[in-house]
Amino acid sequence: MLVLAATAWAQDPVAAAKEAYRKGEFRKAAKLFATAAEAEGDPGKRAEIRVNLAWTYFAMKNRAKAEEALTAALKDSPQLDLVPDYYTDDFVALFSRVKAKAAAPAASPGNTPSTVRNPAGAPTLTLLRQRLAQAADNPAVEAVLADLHNLEIAASPSALPDILDAKAEALDRLGRTTEALELRGRVAALRAVAQAAPGTSAVPLEALLEARRLLATGHPGDAEAWMHGVLTAQPSCVPALEVLGEALLDGGKLDEAYSALKTALLGNEKPDLLLLLGEVEERRGRLPGARDAFRRVVELDPGNDRAWAALGLLGAKMGDVAAAREALDKALQANGTLFEARVVRGEIALADGQPALALQHLQRALQVKPDDPWASGWEGVALLSSGNTAAAVERLRPAAAADPRFALALVEAQRRTGKVEDALATLAGAKSDDPVATLLRARCLLDAGRAAEAEAALTEFVAANPDDARAHYLLGVALHAQRKWNAAERELSRAASLPGAPSGAKEALAQVEATGAAQQLLDAALTPPAPAPHR
Repeated sequence: MLVLAATAWAQDPVAAAKEAYRKGEFRKAAKLFATAAEAEGDPGKRAEIRVNLAWTYFAMKNRAKAEEALTAALKDSPQLDLVPDYYTDDFVALFSRVKAKAAAPAASPGNTPSTVRNPAGAPTLTLLRQRLAQAADNPAVEAVLADLHNLEIAASPSALPDILDAKAEALDRLGRTTEALELRGRVAALRAVAQAAPGTSAVPLEALLEARRLLATGHPGDAEAWMHGVLTAQPSCVPALEVLGEALLDGGKLDEAYSALKTALLGNEKPDLLLLLGEVEERRGRLPGARDAFRRVVELDPGNDRAWAALGLLGAKMGDVAAAREALDKALQANGTLFEARVVRGEIALADGQPALALQHLQRALQVKPDDPWASGWEGVALLSSGNTAAAVERLRPAAAADPRFALALVEAQRRTGKVEDALATLAGAKSDDPVATLLRARCLLDAGRAAEAEAALTEFVAANPDDARAHYLLGVALHAQRKWNAAERELSRAASLPGAPSGAKEALAQVEATGAAQQLLDAALTPPAPAPHR
């Protein structure tokens, strides 16, 4: 039991360190890994712990400490290797550089001046790296950074990447992360140029992959910094301009994104770049420019479903329903799983008075994203339009809870199914200044037999909107329900004379006129004769 307890105690720091790392508590993890390494007697296991320590420092952006931990790990186990799949490309590259340095022959005493000082007496890169690793505070790091800058000015092109790497480490130590990322992008581009075969274009693949990873994890600013660094070394690198445009778009820097993409498109009209340009133009509010970009894509690539979808969605936004319908149909013919295109095509079918077709599109959209509130809401509206009010309520209730735009459609569905009190409760959360909500509430009040309340609400509304035919019509109905024949006739007459009058306004007016005439006859019949004059 004592042996087992001792073994468990020895393992605790490593397990605790890994747990702290998983929780993002990197400082605590680094301290525990360091403690575990000191306590470990087996050099091989100690080397593995120190690799974990280096990985933790790397996550903390402290490359100098990471390099120091890797150096110690290689002293424990000179044949140590990493499994690349478990680490980022940057960390694997750092390990390879540390291992190469560890394997390099030590300088002889006679060569000391060349490894410590250059002929002019300035510190060499080796010495500056040592000083950086030993720097205890920001002023010490700043001093090393200044010397690295001087060394960079006089450096040969072949030596420049290593100097810039060291500068990036110093900048990381000082918290100047954006500058460090730019330098790393520049280093990646310089190394790509140095490694490219004569007559071939140098593509900084490592930097592009890292920028894509940063975009995928929601760090567009960091991706932008990497690409600025690449473009410092390779100003006409089209892949870098493309990724930069995407990073700027994700970061909301629309004007800069536009400039980057226009530069990338000079003499190189790639469909993907044009799609990005169209998205930038749309986000800038320049819809004609976006439409031109999307049209150019389908000219270059007629089977590009994303471009057709973008063109259709833009047409719907611009109110060009015919163009939107045609483009969305082509997009969906090429790719039936385009969710947004399906939903908008369903909306257009509803506007065309084709609820059955709308249901087909919306149900296909929900196969791609089941229970999506946007698609579910429009499916509820389509069910309501087709007369299936019970199913409409079931679809619209959760959709309205997630998206208030569908609240009024839910109210209408509840009203039509006779659930007037539910409809009024739903309306209680709607905007009070929404004209549609006001008129719908009046209809619900009329259905509930609360004509006086409906009259009060509609009288106020009509005063603010004297040319709203629907309001005059409903007010006439409310007055008729209270047997106010003359006032009802006046309001219905006004409703029938206004544009947008409900289809039954004239018929209702005729009925009210007939009712008024009948009432006059009845009143006359029931009026007692005047008494005979007194003689």
